[in-house]
Amino acid sequence: MWVYPLKKLSYLQVIILRSFITSLLFGILLVLNLATEVDSHRIETHLSLTEIFKAIALSGFSYFGLFFYVKSLQEEKVSIAVPVSSISSFFGVLTAAVFLKEVLSFSFYVSALTLVVGVFLVDGKPLRSIRFTKGITYNLFAAFFWGVSFALFVFPVKAVGAVAFSLILELTVCVGSLILFRIDMLHWSFPIYKIDNSIFLLSILGFGGVVFYNLSLTYLPISTISLLSMLTPIVSLIAAAMLFRERLTQRQYIGIVMIFFGLVVLNLKQ
Repeated sequence: MWVYPLKKLSYLQVIILRSFITSLLFGILLVLNLATEVDSHRIETHLSLTEIFKAIALSGFSYFGLFFYVKSLQEEKVSIAVPVSSISSFFGVLTAAVFLKEVLSFSFYVSALTLVVGVFLVDGKPLRSIRFTKGITYNLFAAFFWGVSFALFVFPVKAVGAVAFSLILELTVCVGSLILFRIDMLHWSFPIYKIDNSIFLLSILGFGGVVFYNLSLTYLPISTISLLSMLTPIVSLIAAAMLFRERLTQRQYIGIVMIFFGLVVLNLKQ
């Protein structure tokens, strides 16, 4: 969905508009006092300035993941950018093992190998077709910042709750993009009037993705969640088939079967 608004707006304008809308949605969620019900399963709540500043710092680190990912979409094809961004799962699992001391079982490695092979089969392109371009470099940076920060989101989610942290995250993204936009542009121009259906849909999807990801941190190990994020190419493939009526190849069908097999093995691990 990022591709459509990027055709007529700069990457910073798209990020600003998207995060502005998602921030409003999370703000409304808190004002309506729905956060207490949604966060009923959070482990603990210590809403202090210290925890808020920690959440802002981690959100700022994570922001660079979005920043480099959107820039990569301006340089590289989506069919290449999406699979490469799946490498963030590796950084997430590594972070979980190092900082959270999660123990990885044999079934986890079997599932990881199956999912990796399945993802590249679904992508439909051989590894040799991927060139180390500027877009790929941006994508690798995005994978690093996203993989590490997403794994560490568990700490602010436990401290302030999933919805409250989601609001902090989106506000940080919005403010950070506004600052960069002001530095980059000579004239201050906040293009609210340029919000269209593509940006609004992008915001709704982002809102759901952020809140459900943060809620999942209270139920599953970080390594498992990081591995599940590799399903992004499957979602992109389904979206492409629905929006552009693209036909799946035999190789892609095999990849889908392998991914679902990997998910079954991963579920057995739980």
